[in-house]
Amino acid sequence: MESHYCRSSTQKQYLEPIWQTLQELYRFYVNNYCNEQNVKPYSRTVFNETFHEMNLSLFHPKKDQCDTCVSYKTQNVTEEEYQQHLTLKQEARNEKMADKSDSTTEFVFTMDLQSVLLAPRNKVASMYYKTKLAVHNFTIYNIKNHEGYCYLWSEAEGSLTANEFSSILVEFIEKQVLPKMNDSNRTIIFWSDGCTGQNRNACLSNALLNTSMQYNITIFQKYLFKGHTQMEADSMHSTIEKRIRNKDINVPADYVTHCEHARLKPFPYKVFYLDYSFFKDFSEIKHYTSIRPGRKVGDPTVTNLKQLKYEEGVIRYKLRHTDNTWQEYSQRTIGQKKQHLNSALLPVLYRERRKIKKEKFEHLQSLKKSLKADYHYFYDNIPHY
Repeated sequence: MESHYCRSSTQKQYLEPIWQTLQELYRFYVNNYCNEQNVKPYSRTVFNETFHEMNLSLFHPKKDQCDTCVSYKTQNVTEEEYQQHLTLKQEARNEKMADKSDSTTEFVFTMDLQSVLLAPRNKVASMYYKTKLAVHNFTIYNIKNHEGYCYLWSEAEGSLTANEFSSILVEFIEKQVLPKMNDSNRTIIFWSDGCTGQNRNACLSNALLNTSMQYNITIFQKYLFKGHTQMEADSMHSTIEKRIRNKDINVPADYVTHCEHARLKPFPYKVFYLDYSFFKDFSEIKHYTSIRPGRKVGDPTVTNLKQLKYEEGVIRYKLRHTDNTWQEYSQRTIGQKKQHLNSALLPVLYRERRKIKKEKFEHLQSLKKSLKADYHYFYDNIPHY
C-alpha cells in the first residue's frame, strides 16, 4: 500500500498491518510462501537486504504524530517554541469547541479520508503477499446531530486529487445540506486537517467559492493544528474498522454494506458508492489563481492558513483562529468573480475507468482462486496497462 499520510513526500510502500516485526515477516515467508511455492528460502540476511532495497516498510508512517511534541521530549525544540506550539494547538481546539456549542449554527462538519482499504481480503495465506485493489473512504461527520456520511470508490474509478474531493464536497452540499437549509441559516463550516492536496488548495477553494455564489450561502473552511488533528470523523473510521475486522471482502462494493451496518444508533451512516462518472473537472473553475497569502520568500504560505471564508464572490482568510479581522487576497483573481459556473455543466474528470498496473492486475487474477466464481467477473474487467 502507499503511505496514507505521506503520499506527496515519499515513494515508500507499506505492507498490510499484519506483522509487527521483520522477524515475523521472515517466518511467514519461510513457513508459508516458500512451502507453498516449494522453493528454498533465502537467508535472513538476504531477505532483509532485499526488503530494504525494494523500499518497503512494515508500518504506516506516523505522520499524524506531532513532530514538535516529539522533538520537545528529545530536547530538540526550545521551551519558547514549544509553548507557542501549544498555544496554536489550543486556539484551534477552542475555535472548534465554539462552533460545536454555537446554537445558531446547524451545519458543522469534520471530514477526513480513512486509511486505505483493500479488496479482496480474507484469511487465505496467499492474500498476504499479493498487491490488491485500493479502496478509498472519504468521511464527513456532522458534530451537531451526529450524522455520518461515507463516500467510497476504488482506484479503478478515481484517484486522490483535489478534483475528487471537490466533486464530493460540492455534491454533498447540494444533495445533503441545501435541502435542510432555511433562509435564516445559510452557513456551513467544514473542519479538517491541513493536507494541501486534499483540503487546502486552489482547486477546492474555487469549487467552494463557486458553490457559495451559486446558492447564496457562506462556507467556512477551518483547519486543526498539525499533529493534533483528532476529530469526530475519526470515530467513523474506528467504528468501520471494528466492523470489518475478520470479515471477508470479495469486491470493493462489500464495504458499502459494512459501512452501513457499522453503526446503528443514533442512526446508520449514509453510504455512497462512486464510479468514474461521478467526478467532475473542477480545474475549469478559476476565480482565484492561488490561495497562498504571501507572494515572496518569507511571506505566509498555504500551510499557514487557519481559516478560509467563501462569501459574496470573495475568499477571505485568517492566519490565526484568534484574529478579529479577515484578510482579502490581492491580485489573485481572474475575470469577474461574481459570475459563477453551474457545477452540473462541468466536464467529467474521467471518460472511462482508470487503468491499474499490469502487475497488480496479474496479482488480482491469482487471488481469484480464493473467491467464489461470481466475483471473478469484476476482477477480469478492471482496466490495466
